[in-house]
Amino acid sequence: MKFNDGVSIIVTVFNKEKYIENTLSSIVKQMNRSSELIIVNDGSTDTSLQKINAFFKKRKISHKLINQTNTGPSIAINNALKKVNFSFVKLVDGDDILAPYAIDFMFKTMVNSKLDLLYGDWKWVENPEKYSFKKSQNNQTKIMSDAITKLLAKGWGGSSNLMIKTESFKKVGGCDENIFVQDFSIPLRIAGNHLKSKSGKHYKVAVTSKLICVCPKFITNRIMDNNGQTVYDLSIASLNFLDEHSLLKQKEKDAVLKKIISRCWKWALRKNGKSYFSKEFRIYLKSKFGLKYSPKFVRYFVYQTWRKEERIRKLNYTPKKKVKILIYVGLDLLGDALLKLPFLRTLKKVFPHSEVTWLAGKGDSILNKSLKPLTHGLLDKIEDKIKIGSKLSDISKAKNFSNFDIVIDTQKRVLTTLILKKINCDIFISQSANFFFSDLKPDTKNEVNLSKQLINLAEIFNYKKIDDSFSIKTNTSKKVVICPGASVEWKSWNLENFMEFAKYLIQKKFLPIFVLGPKEKNLERKILNAFGKSRIFISNDPIKTIEFSANAKVGISNDTGCGHLIANSGIPLITIFGPTNSEKFRPIGNPFNKVISSVKEYGSNDINTIKPKLLIEEFNKLIKEVG
Repeated sequence: MKFNDGVSIIVTVFNKEKYIENTLSSIVKQMNRSSELIIVNDGSTDTSLQKINAFFKKRKISHKLINQTNTGPSIAINNALKKVNFSFVKLVDGDDILAPYAIDFMFKTMVNSKLDLLYGDWKWVENPEKYSFKKSQNNQTKIMSDAITKLLAKGWGGSSNLMIKTESFKKVGGCDENIFVQDFSIPLRIAGNHLKSKSGKHYKVAVTSKLICVCPKFITNRIMDNNGQTVYDLSIASLNFLDEHSLLKQKEKDAVLKKIISRCWKWALRKNGKSYFSKEFRIYLKSKFGLKYSPKFVRYFVYQTWRKEERIRKLNYTPKKKVKILIYVGLDLLGDALLKLPFLRTLKKVFPHSEVTWLAGKGDSILNKSLKPLTHGLLDKIEDKIKIGSKLSDISKAKNFSNFDIVIDTQKRVLTTLILKKINCDIFISQSANFFFSDLKPDTKNEVNLSKQLINLAEIFNYKKIDDSFSIKTNTSKKVVICPGASVEWKSWNLENFMEFAKYLIQKKFLPIFVLGPKEKNLERKILNAFGKSRIFISNDPIKTIEFSANAKVGISNDTGCGHLIANSGIPLITIFGPTNSEKFRPIGNPFNKVISSVKEYGSNDINTIKPKLLIEEFNKLIKEVG
């Protein structure tokens, strides 16, 4: 597309009602036939839009107005860029005041010096609308042959002080939409364009000492006033740049990564109160003394450092290449495997484009047998029968697994961890010894529930907390599924108690169905005599049990694998616990799930201290909640 000679002015606005009129006034005074004005209202919730409309109603000045939901400056600029007709783009934030000479000066400088980007001076002032720009200023404009080096080392602040050649801006893809603040990213992308490929064009970047704009010093919602946002986005912009610009020298890449790690540690120390005994400091110290970390590792180190910062807008990032992940587990029986499913679902949300290998180190994996349908779309490969992780000689087996981006050790045995450390990977995660051997550790401490502990391992790699719920079902069915069996006697509530509860359900017009395995003949006979065959469902197929339970209103179970199957059907579940830790082993993912614990209620390890009356009370409460 051929662009007309002139300047397209893009103004991005989000809740700038106090400043927008003055900003627009500073712009329109400089406009002529060789310019156009494009305003993007980025989902303002104050009176910014009304003030924009009122401003142009009075002046009858031609302009384009784009209204969009709030997505941030990067996307706002890119949307405006699609409508640009002139050869140069002048960016302006909705609360900044342009110098009266800014557009003309920058345009002429860009044309005369054949520049692709010009970076001007700017300053914060208390009353920008009253600021008096000096007519004669010291003007030194310098073409930066080393712009990319300086940008990667520190970055440049501001966007209202930028002018960019439209063609060049479009060729680099506009703004990086994976970051919120574009201030550092735009000059970086322009200056480093030639590093994308051998045929990449060198773009000319210059810096001028001439004051281009002033910005209000004291406002609460300014992005640039949020130091956490600017430092975070500078780090992410640099990492995204490394991903996209393969020709950057390794020495420069290492320097950038080292700089980012330093920023993370300083933030963790000053803002998050991390000590000199923390993992963050150890990572910083190793980097300081020459240990090189991969860009993948550093990215997740950044996520971990800023994850708790609520003021920071963090945009989604999807790796361009498939991420290869190895997950090590120990015993992989029914209950163990089902407890790990929420972790797998979370991991897939974090890495939608991944290749996941499941390594069962202590024998067969039930995920490779009867539960395999549950892993569809979650696991790509299951390795079992290998018997790895129990003795030092297994190190040779570990070396056979290589070239993974991430290895996650779900166990807590130091010996196993030391063996798995021999697997070649960029990032190693392990819970052993309070994450001592792990490259990164979660920011959530002292999580009791096993499923949530594992979810924390997946969330290390994400910029924000993941919703770990799955498809939750609430229906009008009157069916209640009951699992009265258990693997050991001390986890089994007396069958008579379940039967008394079932009689209550029948009185209340519910349909109790006892779910049994083929080995529970002793239970089957008693239930058959009391309720008849229609009240029994027998299956040795876990998937059929899940499918059957999915049509019920509620499930009732001991702490057993059958209960976890019901939980995975999506219906609410009441689990009855004896001596086992109810918080540790309770199913998660459904906010309606309930627990009855003999230890909690009565301080007893005997599950049969729980009376049917208590279950009836909890059931009625649950029915009211789910409707």
